[in-house]
Amino acid sequence: MRDEDFYENDDWDEDDWERFLQKADVRNAKYMELFETLHNHPDCDDLIAKEMGWDHKYEDCDDKNKSCDDCEKNNECHIYEIDQIFDESIECHEATERDVEDVKKITAYKRSSEFCIRLRAYFKDNRGIETDEDAIDAVTASSIVPVKIAGGHGMGYEKDSLCGNIANCKRSLKNAGKCIYLLEIVRASASFPEDEMNILIGEAIKVEREVTKLIDELRSKIWWR
Repeated sequence: MRDEDFYENDDWDEDDWERFLQKADVRNAKYMELFETLHNHPDCDDLIAKEMGWDHKYEDCDDKNKSCDDCEKNNECHIYEIDQIFDESIECHEATERDVEDVKKITAYKRSSEFCIRLRAYFKDNRGIETDEDAIDAVTASSIVPVKIAGGHGMGYEKDSLCGNIANCKRSLKNAGKCIYLLEIVRASASFPEDEMNILIGEAIKVEREVTKLIDELRSKIWWR
């Protein structure tokens, strides 16, 4: 998809959503860099907004003087639609204990979350997490797996967001694979007992399989393609 068509497509697939998430990653990184530099400045918020281009958000909108919620064209505006999706996602994460329990019912989330806790505890007990960079990176990768699953769940399962959900889960899968790869490096270094590392790698592989299964289940819900 061309950049100029990026927001014009009303039927995004997984690749479209991944491009959107990549752009969001860039924006987030830029914001964090600006905040780190300017957080003590008295005009921090205004300076960051200017650098991020937020004060020109509606420069291409014919109805830029209106509130998006009151705009008669908001049903045709894809940027407005995406804003709504992510607003709902944030509300989901802040809402109720029921929402949290719903996420915990997802097998891939439950298994990946439990594995992350076990992996962190293992390296902490063996004092390897402080000195082995591959072990640290493996734990970090394992922690991202359930986070991305929860993020996808927060986006929802409707037509306008399901592929975004899948894109998040694909990021989860990528980190599951990364975790396995790093654990294999740790095993090869012989810093920890091989039999124990084999068990951890086996558990990581099971996590990867569950995330793959979740993605397949979500894809089976795409009836419009």
